Amino acid sequence: MTREAGLFEAAGGSSLRGYLILRREGGNVPPQWIERSAASRRGRQDVLATALKDGSPADIVVAEDWEVAYRKECFYRGIRILFELERVGKSKM
Repeated sequence: MTREAGLFEAAGGSSLRGYLILRREGGNVPPQWIERSAASRRGRQDVLATALKDGSPADIVVAEDWEVAYRKECFYRGIRILFELERVGKSKM
């Protein structure tokens, strides 16, 4: 059963809250979630670089879009680390 996207919003962007939600529901953060979120962010970098060079106020939307992707990547990575700490007491991340 696939999980509906929305954990980031439900947790208010907090890795700790996301961890607690997943723990309560018996969920997990597979490594693929982190890989996909990183790929999504990297896919926006060329557009962001161009927008930053142009310096147009209209390009702020591009920067905000990249920032949200970056926050989601950190969010999922943080949850993964919390699960690793719970399981083995340390993390390799």
